[in-house]
Amino acid sequence: MNATELTLIQRAVLNHLPALGLPSGARLLDAPCGGGAALTLALREQGFKALGADIAPQAAVHLGAAFQKVNLDAPLPWPGQSFDAVISTEGIEHLENHFSFLREVNRILKPAGVLVLTTPNITALRSRVRFLGSGFFGRDARPLNESARHPLHHIGLATFPELRYELHVSGFKLVEVRHTHIKPISYIYSLYVPWICLYTAIAFRKEKDAAQREHNKEIRRTLHSFSLLFGECLMLIAKKMPAAADK
Repeated sequence: MNATELTLIQRAVLNHLPALGLPSGARLLDAPCGGGAALTLALREQGFKALGADIAPQAAVHLGAAFQKVNLDAPLPWPGQSFDAVISTEGIEHLENHFSFLREVNRILKPAGVLVLTTPNITALRSRVRFLGSGFFGRDARPLNESARHPLHHIGLATFPELRYELHVSGFKLVEVRHTHIKPISYIYSLYVPWICLYTAIAFRKEKDAAQREHNKEIRRTLHSFSLLFGECLMLIAKKMPAAADK
């Protein structure tokens, strides 16, 4: 496979994979893998036992038995603790229920398994300004075509705090937040950073719960990070936490 077939986002994920410390031969799920299954193929070339899953069947041409047609809005067809890691690039924003998907991913991951999730960064400054002016975030600058539900529609765009909440209440611990790439035009919006920092500090003062106030310090640091302010897409790395009965 020619590496140029990878998208910019897939390449960013592949380049960061060595930092996760996954052993050669680890079992990985790439869901959704897309019709070309470029990332799944690249993972297999690197020695991983990678499977691809998607609602569209085209990837079967490239992956054969390593592909499974799956509706990610439904229960996943694998038994519990089947994978060392799950990679989901640009998928969750298309799903009807983030929570059911994340719970299913948590179920099929082995203990301390890793989820690598990418999704459009609607918390970025450029996206916030677009919403202020038009009522639509970046990556969906106009209303969706209402004639029919389409699996590629962005029906589940979420802000960073929402994604963090979804991960943490679904059995994960968010351990790293990165960006996949930055468009140079995003730097123009840096003039809003001081106002954003001040406004966020004022808003966060309203939290009364002591434990959540500590969590909010971490959330605020991330909201003001380079990746959150300027990144086109977020790359979230989360680890499966032990169930309460296992602690």
